[in-house]
Amino acid sequence: MWTSGQRGRVKLLLNAGYPSKSNTRSCSRPTKFLRRLHPPNSTWLPRLPRRLLTTVHTSTVTMANNNQDKDDLEPIFKQKRLLRSKVRQALKSMDPSLRSHEDDAIQRIVLESPWFKSSQRLCAYISCSALREVDTSSLLSEILHNPAKENDTHIAKKLYVPRVEDKNSHMRMFKISRMDDLIANSMNILEPSPVDSDGNDREDVMHANGPVDLFILPGLAFDKSGRRLGRGGGWVSSFTLNY
Repeated sequence: MWTSGQRGRVKLLLNAGYPSKSNTRSCSRPTKFLRRLHPPNSTWLPRLPRRLLTTVHTSTVTMANNNQDKDDLEPIFKQKRLLRSKVRQALKSMDPSLRSHEDDAIQRIVLESPWFKSSQRLCAYISCSALREVDTSSLLSEILHNPAKENDTHIAKKLYVPRVEDKNSHMRMFKISRMDDLIANSMNILEPSPVDSDGNDREDVMHANGPVDLFILPGLAFDKSGRRLGRGGGWVSSFTLNY
């Protein structure tokens, strides 16, 4: 089993580039990658294109205690609501062809990176076009076409994808072996069922026999320090804090 200290050693990589005639691989839509690096004190970072902003960031979140008036935090919540509204509007007005081009560019960067190729256990989100998330279809396809097999010498991969359990920010990550393992939920977002077609419980990443090497997580916006603004549900934040 892995200790909480081992689970906590996670590096944050933020990729947020901007379109350029001199670099067609640059992209303006950010996406977030969490990678566990070994050994724990390693300072290695993947080599990314020049115009991509790459940073390692450790943030401290201060939570209100029971005696703190919730009104003290209301200005922060208001700022986050306003920012979410602005980002959603910007994404809505973005040219679909440009968005598709940048989705492809982001996925190529990940697929060609040594840190993706060397990862064996990955958690990744299933992108939803209605939410205008960065597309992950090519990443998922590559992972599922390189499944983990016994006595295999090449670097095989295991994929865990999210399932929202309730409205209380409770989310789990289950192992899947093919896209047919996914079903649409009430919001038409694809998720894994808790059991497979044979009625067996799917493997929960929290009970896996080894650590996750790479997290590919969604977010509405990121800053240059790698701090993430979600959509307000709290599912991703709660999951990463509990892992």
